[in-house]
This record gives sequence, structure tokens and C-alpha cells, in this order.
Amino acid sequence: MFNQPHNHTHSRTLQWLNRQWKRLPPSFRWNLEDTFQPEDISERLLPYEEPQLEIRMAWYRDIFGHIFFDYFGWFLGTTVVATAVLAYFSLLQHRFSNFYILIPGILFILMLAIAIRERVEYNQWRILKTNARLIISIPQHGAFPLVDNIELKDLPKVIDTNWSPNPLWRVFQFFTGARDLYLSLAAYKFVEGTARVGDALIIPDIMPQDVYELRKLVFQVKK
Repeated sequence: MFNQPHNHTHSRTLQWLNRQWKRLPPSFRWNLEDTFQPEDISERLLPYEEPQLEIRMAWYRDIFGHIFFDYFGWFLGTTVVATAVLAYFSLLQHRFSNFYILIPGILFILMLAIAIRERVEYNQWRILKTNARLIISIPQHGAFPLVDNIELKDLPKVIDTNWSPNPLWRVFQFFTGARDLYLSLAAYKFVEGTARVGDALIIPDIMPQDVYELRKLVFQVKK
């Protein structure tokens, strides 16, 4: 539903910006990309390395960002009209506070900030499996918008799925089948009194089909 943008103008703008970004020197681009977003594996494959699987968070973790940017013109137009209406009433009624005129603009800026943060964080969470390594990208805690890229040669020993501790995301998980994904390199280490794996790296809100595809690669039977 939300995998493809509805606004074609918005898509063309992003494509144009991406082309301009690719024209910058690779060393400069890679330095910034490694700091603020997951590694672009397509440009830095190791010899004989091939991507096998890429996993992102469930679509609903970027739902507001999709709605806001796909209908950006509507949000902007509504803000302008609302500001004009409030300004008109302000002229008619001298007691009408000018502060109210700023409310639509403040709300628009607030929604823009939320949409940008949601979109950035959504793109920062990623699992990428190649035939040579496992790359896990996660936002750096308390340092938005920085990102950490972790490269592993060994595959995880344990793959576990659990409900999100966030009540809102649990509702989405209930209807979509998504779960928080727990990956651990230490086998048979669990939280006392539970079946939850301990010392695990947690990737939130992963769709069941993505978990299944990862399990096929991790637990494949060698013939």
C-alpha cells in the first residue's frame, strides 16, 4: 500500500536529487553516507560478493512520512489558506490575537519535522545479507541522525521474534503479523524466566515474510 509514492512529481524530484548527489566525488559521498545512512552496497561490493537479501522495517513505520510527502502540496496549500483566513479575521476583529495566525505555520513545520525524522529513521534501520557478510544498520542511540553500520562474517545463532514494548506498534503488529526481530551470536542464552534471547540486537517491526527469508539463509541445510 505504501511501498510506492503516489505523487509522481515528488518521485521525479527525489530521482533528480539522487542523480545530483551521485555526481559528487565518491570518497566525499561515502564519508557522509556512512555517517548518516546505511552503506550503499551497490557501489562497494567485495570481490565476488553478491547481495542476497535486504530487510527494512514494516511499511507502517514510515506511514506518516509517506502521507505527508506524497500530499505535500495539499498540506502546504491548506496551511496557506488557513493562515489567510485567520489573518482576515484578525483584521476584522482587532482583539483577535495575531498569535493565532502563526498556528497553521507552526503545525506545518512540526509535521514536516516529524515526517523527516520518521523517514530518516526508517531508512536507517536495515539488514543486508550478502554471500560474504551480514550488514546491520541501526540509528545511533541519542545521536540523531547518525547511524551505525555493523558488519558480521558469522551468521546469527539465534533468530527470535517478539511483540514490541510500544502499545501503538503492537496494534500494527497484531494486524500485519510483524514482530520485533532479535538476533544473537550467542546460542542458548535467554532472559531468565522467559523464552526471549539475551544479549540480542533488536530490529523493530519486521514483516513475517522477511523473517522467513532470513531464516532460510541462516538455517539453510548444507547438502
